[in-house]
Amino acid sequence: MPAATAVGATAILILMTEMWACAAGAEDVIKPGKWEFWTVEGPKMPEPPPGTQLPSSVRWGPEGMIKSVCVSEASLKIPHSHVRTRVPRHGDILPALKTKLGRGSCDFDVTTDATAATRSWTVNCAWASGNKSDTEGVMRFHGDTLDGTSTIRHISPKYPTTEYSSVIKGRYVGPCDAK
Repeated sequence: MPAATAVGATAILILMTEMWACAAGAEDVIKPGKWEFWTVEGPKMPEPPPGTQLPSSVRWGPEGMIKSVCVSEASLKIPHSHVRTRVPRHGDILPALKTKLGRGSCDFDVTTDATAATRSWTVNCAWASGNKSDTEGVMRFHGDTLDGTSTIRHISPKYPTTEYSSVIKGRYVGPCDAK
């Protein structure tokens, strides 16, 4: 995977975590609280260089990059949400990962089906360089665990389109941190 593609995937996952309040459940019901999730199969992200400042919702562990989200009761009542955001240059998100993709914008769509204990999402980003990144995913909640899949498609005017699928695992951690 070209370096810019890996950086794009990392940036998108971090943005998804920052923008997306995920949820999870007790006996196939989505329950509020703090959840952690990570990719177990698919393209492995390299460990960030020492001194890299990760967002507070992301940490590095034995599973790789672990994202944390807090699910509130209020977020569970919203069946669909859409957010459009401007994205700074990748180096502004993770200074250790400089790219030439430039600034961009992303559309985030999240759908929650509380009765089926699922959360699905799409993220479509367009970069100043002409590159595009499209991500689709779904998570299914089972008690204090979750599983899911994610597919990231990178479209570049300079390279062939690449697609990567990943398996996602996760666990309920407990109540959300106090604000």
